Amino acid sequence: MAQQHFLRDAMRRLQMSPDMFSGRLGAPRQTLDKWLLPASSKDFREMDALVWKFVGEIVEQEAQVP
Repeated sequence: MAQQHFLRDAMRRLQMSPDMFSGRLGAPRQTLDKWLLPASSKDFREMDALVWKFVGEIVEQEAQVP
């Protein structure tokens, strides 16, 4: 899955705005914005594998909450 789609899906599933989501990740909003850009954009930034794992765990944990 593309990074942009992964993050947008996570925000949708968590029902978080970009500001809320960047706060939850402890990342500056500008960093999230660069992660959300298409890979072809000159300002695009690749997420570290640790961030991918962290986001996945947040989504998984929230899915388990009744």
